[in-house]
Amino acid sequence: MSTAMAPVAPAVPATQPAVFSLRTKLALLAALLVLVPAAIYGAISLSSSRAALTQVIGRQLVEKARSGADRLAGALRSERGRLQALAAQDVMREIRIADLDKRIASLLVSAQRGCGACTGLAVLDARGRVVAASHPGWMGRAADALPGGAGTGGAIEGPLRGTGAPGALLRFTVPVPDPDHAEATLGWLVALMDWDRELSVLAQARQNLLSVGLDAEVLVLDADGAVLGGSGREHGPWPVGARVAADAGAEASRVDERSGMLLAQAPLGEGLPRWSVIVATPLAEAHAPAQRMAQRLATALAATLAVALALALLAARRATFALRELTEAARAVGRGQRPAGAVAVRSRDEIGILAEAFNRMAADLKRAERDLVEAAKFSFVGELASGLAHEVRTPLGVLRSSAQILERTLPVRDDESRELLRLLRDEVDRIERVVSSLLNLGRPREKHIELAALGPILARAVAFVEPQAREQRLAVALAPGGDTPAACDPELIYQVVLNLLVNAIQIVPPGGRVDVRPLAPGGGYAGFEVRDDGPGMTEDVRTRIFEPYFTRREGGTGLGLTFVQRVVHEHSGRVEVDSAPGLGTTFRIWLPVDGGAR
Repeated sequence: MSTAMAPVAPAVPATQPAVFSLRTKLALLAALLVLVPAAIYGAISLSSSRAALTQVIGRQLVEKARSGADRLAGALRSERGRLQALAAQDVMREIRIADLDKRIASLLVSAQRGCGACTGLAVLDARGRVVAASHPGWMGRAADALPGGAGTGGAIEGPLRGTGAPGALLRFTVPVPDPDHAEATLGWLVALMDWDRELSVLAQARQNLLSVGLDAEVLVLDADGAVLGGSGREHGPWPVGARVAADAGAEASRVDERSGMLLAQAPLGEGLPRWSVIVATPLAEAHAPAQRMAQRLATALAATLAVALALALLAARRATFALRELTEAARAVGRGQRPAGAVAVRSRDEIGILAEAFNRMAADLKRAERDLVEAAKFSFVGELASGLAHEVRTPLGVLRSSAQILERTLPVRDDESRELLRLLRDEVDRIERVVSSLLNLGRPREKHIELAALGPILARAVAFVEPQAREQRLAVALAPGGDTPAACDPELIYQVVLNLLVNAIQIVPPGGRVDVRPLAPGGGYAGFEVRDDGPGMTEDVRTRIFEPYFTRREGGTGLGLTFVQRVVHEHSGRVEVDSAPGLGTTFRIWLPVDGGAR
């Protein structure tokens, strides 16, 4: 036993809400188009600017480091030269007699007064004891009792801290030569110099840098890279005693990653301590112009982005407004409704082309719907005509035959009966004509489509109705033209023109006029119009004139214009009607020109 499974209807996917609207997408696209190139070019510009600033400021630092080293070296050499000249004085012979008459001490006091950086002078004999000094308290002491301890010949030592002096000291020691023996030494001249006064040349170098907008550190390093002193920033990264990763042999600037400083270094030179001068500035300050440029670029970018977003939103609003109209119209068509009017075409871009295409589609749908209605109406008329002919024609034949028989059997003088029988026969004939018209209207016709000029067809129809028009004192005029061929069945179109002319002649009062004029081809159609100056039609009448059996003329069947509409629709053409009460009526017939012969 098998069980039949009921078919399962496929699931209809639910409509997913849009994550981003078209307006949002356009705004995001505009933002990306501004931000991405700006970010790329901004990063390139900022990196290039920083590299250029590092190079330019680095060269300045190298020059200032060399200048500072030269100044400090010059100051040290100058002090040492002054001391050597003082040690070469003849009065230094008094060292042999321990400066009994105090001539050397007087010289030292006078020399200290003339030296701004000098804080003390002393002369040592060959045994290293003080024989003369600018400070009386040093007299008779050993060399190691002086601030800084014992020194060696020709040395520059320091800076010495914790010596009892207010600041650090620099100790110079030069030999005192024996004037009688060139290679002999009588003793030593020791000078203690204020270290901060010696570094004043570096402070001047820093002031020069500040004048050009560069706040830099100007420091002195020993051979191991330890900071000895200098002119630095208030909260600099390298206090006295700190070590700097320096390279005294470097000729170019470099970046100290740990401290974030850009620095340059220069040695003092030969004959002096293995010190070096560095000039350093924070990398952030060196790059400050680039940062300011980046801030200005960011401001300009923000303004540009705001303008771009505003323009994008305006464009998106315009585009989405047109698309929203199209969407609403499409939904109306999908629900079987008809839009209130054609969608406005506001541009000539893709959206405008889409609106035009939608309007054409809506018009084509409306035309197709109308054609379906007309086809259903004509099908109904055909079925009605066939049934009516089947049911009516046989009784009509019997009535006609009976009338003829009665007419023959009546006496000759019975004129009244004969008149009644004639009327009966005429009405039977009229009913027969109506039935024949219905059959012609409902019966499918075989069309012989060919490319035929409309001018000769119009002329033939006008010539046929002219006698009837003259009899009713009407003017029928045919305008020249009509050379453009149309794809049609010439005989059927002739019947169409004839129906329109007969209707016009029957409705126009005596003295009126009927004009037939070919129309200029356009849009793939050629046509003609039949215009009269008759009474015209109201809007209510105009909407019903193609209905079967609707007529305004006594004795009319109401099938002529129905026939006209059906034939034109079968040719894929269209019928247009313009009419107003008192202004006459115009029928325009349009037929395709590119249907080809069949």
